[in-house]
Amino acid sequence: MNLPTVIGALIVFAVFAAIVGRGLYNKKHRKGGCGCGCDHCPGNSMCHPK
Repeated sequence: MNLPTVIGALIVFAVFAAIVGRGLYNKKHRKGGCGCGCDHCPGNSMCHPK
């Protein structure tokens, strides 16, 4: 492997890790992924357990 390949792979991995980390953070802090107002959503109980 040469240096540009390693740098490119590290950038892709960093973006992937940031996306996964943000998703875990949001799940831990009970922030839903939808912005439609979940009051009338059929999947409300899945996003916001009581």
